[in-house]
Amino acid sequence: MYPPLAKGGWGDLQMNKKTVAIIGAGRVGSAVGALLAKAGYVIRAVTARTKGSAEGAQAFIGAQEAATDPVGAATGAGIVFITTPDRAIRDVSEKLAAGKALVAGTVVVHMSGAHSLDLLDAAATAGAFRAVLHPLQSLASREQGVANLPGSYFRIEADAGALETARELVKALGGIELKMPGWTSDAHSAMLYHAGAVAVSNYFVALVDYGLKFYEKLGADRSEALTAVLPLIRGTLRNIEAVGIPDALTGPIARGDASTVRDHIAAMEARAPELLDLYRQLAAQTVAVAQQRGSLSEESVRELLLVIKK
Repeated sequence: MYPPLAKGGWGDLQMNKKTVAIIGAGRVGSAVGALLAKAGYVIRAVTARTKGSAEGAQAFIGAQEAATDPVGAATGAGIVFITTPDRAIRDVSEKLAAGKALVAGTVVVHMSGAHSLDLLDAAATAGAFRAVLHPLQSLASREQGVANLPGSYFRIEADAGALETARELVKALGGIELKMPGWTSDAHSAMLYHAGAVAVSNYFVALVDYGLKFYEKLGADRSEALTAVLPLIRGTLRNIEAVGIPDALTGPIARGDASTVRDHIAAMEARAPELLDLYRQLAAQTVAVAQQRGSLSEESVRELLLVIKK
């Protein structure tokens, strides 16, 4: 059975505002639930499509109930997290509203970086407040989520009535709010924000994969090559953390060494032509970063760009 409502019933959000339901028992919902429970929130229920998955998340979080019914789980909670896949968020919001699980003052949260508050419009129609909390973090597992979320920056977007609660939740997760004064609550803002996260995380993985292909061309074992470049990657990240961008940039382009870049291209033309197009694009972007650093003369920029574009 779900725990009873606090004294005062539906309207007593002062009593219930730290009572949380989590709809979606994947790695995000499980990690968030575990951290909030540790911070003193009551995790009333966690749901999944199967009872077994819900029970696994319940044990990980320390939730009071494992369920497969989102409406029953959300009823009576002051805060409802919808941590399902993006494609299901709007549908879950509509189901909660239609099932009368939401009342005036309930705070409904989704954690999709690619979407705005509009996925929760049905909740707003039911009188609830909407919020989006998205961490700039990669969660490969629920355990890594618990380890990595504290210290991460979060995008916060919320109705006025949910803003204080949203900020309290981020604080409870150990997060920091990312301030974006140019934000407007629309699809383009959400997608630009999300594209930035994809570029520095997902595309970084793809870039490392691209780099490994050069060593594979020389017969290196892929796994060993990855092990070999990890210290370089870590050192680069430490440099970025220590001195920022563009000052962390090193290498031939930062030095204005067009001859080395020309030789790179010649080697790829001869032995790895499939790697050349991306190299040219990355080199052009790197020239722009080097210009920000102030390490290139105008003549060096012209020579580098001429080599890259050939």
